[in-house]
Amino acid sequence: MIRKIVINNFRQNDLKNNGQGAPLTPIFHKLISNLIFKKYKIQFPINIINIGGITNITQLIESDKSKSYDLNAFDIGPGNCLIDEWVRKNSNKKYDKNGDIAKSGKVDDLIFNQAIENFSKNSYKESLDVKDYDTSFVKGLSLENGCATLTKFSAYLIAKGISYMNYLNNSFSKKNFVCGGGRKNTFLIKNINEFLDEQKLSLENIDNYGIDGDFVESQSFAYLAIRSYLDLPISFPSTTGCETPTKGGTKNQNF
Repeated sequence: MIRKIVINNFRQNDLKNNGQGAPLTPIFHKLISNLIFKKYKIQFPINIINIGGITNITQLIESDKSKSYDLNAFDIGPGNCLIDEWVRKNSNKKYDKNGDIAKSGKVDDLIFNQAIENFSKNSYKESLDVKDYDTSFVKGLSLENGCATLTKFSAYLIAKGISYMNYLNNSFSKKNFVCGGGRKNTFLIKNINEFLDEQKLSLENIDNYGIDGDFVESQSFAYLAIRSYLDLPISFPSTTGCETPTKGGTKNQNF
């Protein structure tokens, strides 16, 4: 017995309050954005893009700890999930390290354009799951060409989501920090930046600003546990779509 309070079940109250249950990390993104602002004096608004299995984005409008409604967030599309699934099904590798497989392949433009037409989304009100996407549309391509096509497809949807966020409140972010495992796929990042280039935007690695991008999500849930313990809200109408700021987390104390 560890004799420690364990807090879990962060999403349930949000769902009961008509929220999507995700993303839950924005309140932590707000915290680290304020830390970056304080140290580097950067200009708001700030976008934080987390590329995991699914990609989500948080936009911080201004640095004001007293406000709960100065952030917007939603899931914007696949991150690593399609690339990882394809690589695991068609090779003995678990993922495309640095995007080297995709880089060695060629995008099938016909399949890519059909995928954009069939799978792109016009609304960001609903949260996403890796099961919302599959690799069937690249079936028949080689490992390399399929990986290249999926990488471009994922990059397109991520870039489109970033653009949507910027136009949502006419808040055009000067800084777009990327965290999560997807930031290590340099070819994916290159593809995203090419789509963002027309807007004169690009992604910056959050590690360059004193934050370890590998641990942002895990630290987020530790922070949610602290807020739950202190009886503070962890989700908001502008992040999950819940009706009011919502507390969450279940305290488990078996000693």
